[in-house]
Amino acid sequence: MALPPTDGEFPQLNPERWQQISQIFNSAIALDNEARAAYVNEQCGSDDSLRAEVEKLIESHQQASADDFIGGCAADDGAALLIDEDEAEARRLKKGQQFGSYTILDRLGAGGMGQVYLAKDSRLERTVALKVISPDISADKRRMQRFRQEAKVASSLNQPNILTIFEFGEVAGLSFLATEHIDGVTLRKHLHKNRLKLAEILDIAIQIVAALDAAHEARIVHRDIKPENVMIRRRDHLVKVLDFGLAKITEKRSTAFTGQESDLEAATAFKTAPGQIMGTISYMSPEQAQAREVDERTDIWSTGVILYEMVAGVQPFGGPTTGHTLVQIIDNEPPPLTKVTDVQVPAELQRIIRKAMAKDADERYQSARDLLIDLRALRVFLEHDPQAPYPTRHALHERKPIVTWVLAVVALLVVGGVAAWYLSSEKTVTSNTPPPAAITAPAVAEQKLTYWITVRKFREGKYQKPFTVAGEINFEVGDQIRLNVRPTQAGHLYLLNEGPRQESATTQFIVAFPSTTANKGSSSVTADQQVLVPETSWLAFDREQGVERLWLVFSEDPVSELESAGRFANPQSRGLVTDAAQNKLIQDFLSSHSTKPEAEKGDNETTLKTSGKLLVYPIRLEHH
Repeated sequence: MALPPTDGEFPQLNPERWQQISQIFNSAIALDNEARAAYVNEQCGSDDSLRAEVEKLIESHQQASADDFIGGCAADDGAALLIDEDEAEARRLKKGQQFGSYTILDRLGAGGMGQVYLAKDSRLERTVALKVISPDISADKRRMQRFRQEAKVASSLNQPNILTIFEFGEVAGLSFLATEHIDGVTLRKHLHKNRLKLAEILDIAIQIVAALDAAHEARIVHRDIKPENVMIRRRDHLVKVLDFGLAKITEKRSTAFTGQESDLEAATAFKTAPGQIMGTISYMSPEQAQAREVDERTDIWSTGVILYEMVAGVQPFGGPTTGHTLVQIIDNEPPPLTKVTDVQVPAELQRIIRKAMAKDADERYQSARDLLIDLRALRVFLEHDPQAPYPTRHALHERKPIVTWVLAVVALLVVGGVAAWYLSSEKTVTSNTPPPAAITAPAVAEQKLTYWITVRKFREGKYQKPFTVAGEINFEVGDQIRLNVRPTQAGHLYLLNEGPRQESATTQFIVAFPSTTANKGSSSVTADQQVLVPETSWLAFDREQGVERLWLVFSEDPVSELESAGRFANPQSRGLVTDAAQNKLIQDFLSSHSTKPEAEKGDNETTLKTSGKLLVYPIRLEHH
């Protein structure tokens, strides 16, 4: 690890001077060599000592390993080295020392913001982690504003996977933050020591996303999700997300278009000034790397990067300099997981990671809750053997000769049996008996179609830009959707909406397709015909909570039980089946014809297929 020299080459710096150096350094490392040199010359002017100090930090940064200086930490670490060591030692709290209502038990370590201690709170008799801020930082009003924001933001969140903040205060001129103490290791150290199994990867990812879901619901964006900010508790492997120091309270949509900042946004405006990059380089989203406006989806990107790293054992983006890494994040796709690891990664997990790391934020998961649904669904699917390691491609290859041998034996037995039957039957057939006619098995019909959902989220009184999802996500009041269906062969298509099931309530259905305004009232569709439901408007969610089912029925022949329901698909009834007997007829048909087709989910669409003439599939629409 290369660090700035401490043998007198650097003069002792006051906080203002160091802040000037740090600002120039942090902006310079995001540029390529030519632009960096021009930027440093412009900022330093005729101040040769300032230029020398910045260039030494840049040189140190280029030589440092990614682990030691990821995200521009060289500047913070270098700051500590520019402070006299005797002075720093004098400022450290000692074991047994009383610090306000806290008794220092041990020193846990140090970071860019200051010293961290294990302490005992005498008021509530609990052990805490005490983060004491360095005086040179506490003298910086802007950095202290950031620190107070961390305390304010984190303490407002009440979720098991988010670090609990107990107190923010000041003792003897030293500012501090008291948090719960996590006896564990960071995800970074955990990854260094272990090759994770799939069950553990999903468990960690689900807990991280659950924490983000709670934060995003409170309109808080973390903006610095990385393995160093994730702790794993030793005793029960509970995951804790740390450090909301870069968090930003998302501004209300109504102020986004006025050019005026809300009070909350004004408090953190210095963190989002044009051209200023906040966060850790390797885990930055493309919009964050370009210093553009960010929202909750930037945390989803960072989580996708962590997921990729947990599976592959390597980061998806990297380079010899920060500039190279930024270019990869903005312009390049990460190497496919199949190219960087020798393990067999489930196709569904690959899809989840690709969607979480989509370059365009509109093509990403639109909320942490949507990502959480897919991760939990995958875990349930694999839950039958949570301890099983990934089957490697090499191991699968080794099984092939065994499978081949078994198939060969079965083939020989079949051939032998057929031959024996033929010889035995030949004895009973006279010479003038004509040979039996060849029997051809009837072809088994297959129904196949593709569907996807176009979504318009309704937030803060406005509809957001529409986006496409392959299947089920969570919806809220006012959200709108359109269902897109495309069969691969001609047939008859029916769509019925079943509202949330209530105990002791009669199930009601709404005919969504066909209708008098869709396909001219006919259920007949042609091969590759794209059906949009509804054609000219949107399906909207009301305040009734629960899980609806949008039943998708596709048949080679007309379905009489559903054809008779078509009389309700008109502007007067608005599709609602008001006849109890017809409702019962539909319910009986759906319950007795659940074909459970094979569902293959892609990035933006789901393909359904089943053998036979009839396909019945319920699309779950959960809303709250």
